[in-house]
Amino acid sequence: MISNSISYGKFRFGLVQNKDVLNDTFRMRHEVYVEEFGFERREDHQNGLETDEYENDSIHFACLNESDSVVGTIRLVLNSDKGLPIEHAVKTTFIGKKPDKSKISEISRLTVSRDLRRRKEDGMYGVESYLMKKEGGILPDDGSIPDEMSGRKNPIIVLGLYQVLYHESKRRGISHWYMITEKKLFYALKKYGFLFHQIGDPVEYHGERIPYLGIIQEIEKTLAKNNPDMLKIMLTGLEKEYHPSCFEI
Repeated sequence: MISNSISYGKFRFGLVQNKDVLNDTFRMRHEVYVEEFGFERREDHQNGLETDEYENDSIHFACLNESDSVVGTIRLVLNSDKGLPIEHAVKTTFIGKKPDKSKISEISRLTVSRDLRRRKEDGMYGVESYLMKKEGGILPDDGSIPDEMSGRKNPIIVLGLYQVLYHESKRRGISHWYMITEKKLFYALKKYGFLFHQIGDPVEYHGERIPYLGIIQEIEKTLAKNNPDMLKIMLTGLEKEYHPSCFEI
């Protein structure tokens, strides 16, 4: 159903290679983007699946629960003759030397099942509970988390999805990630050591969205210096040949 998977408690995360699971990710995206938040028009997705023109040029990832139901999604859009979505949405700058286009991809369509968001105040990513108030969120509450992350208060679904996305990026030689998202997701990722840089002005799309760039090597070095335990978790399940030289387990 999913490959190259990792598990945390009752959740499994991995690369989607099964058509039925892929359709389940589209179905869940419809529930969140169309039915719950109204970000996409219902009449444009009458089959109950939320899709766009980039699906065939994307790598799709899912979080499955103990019943093998999709409860989280994310995708990595690869460069193609269409370009990347960000290139059509906002004017951006680049940080450092720009690599070949094949090494740049775009993170999008992160969703978390409404049933798994910790508080009613949580938005579509379910990260607000993990942010300090000064960062636009609310204080975290106590909750059970997998033993692998004991002693932490982590948004397991989001971090697990980013972990398998990171693994596949390393395997494919991808070095840079684009992302257009709300500031609160940026703050949540930053809290756990995933540093992204703002590379353009905010755009209005169902609220303010900001373009960011993540440089994978820089993220690895930042984690190795400031949060080595998190980097160790992120490397779990990734073949040694892809581990960064800045960190050895």
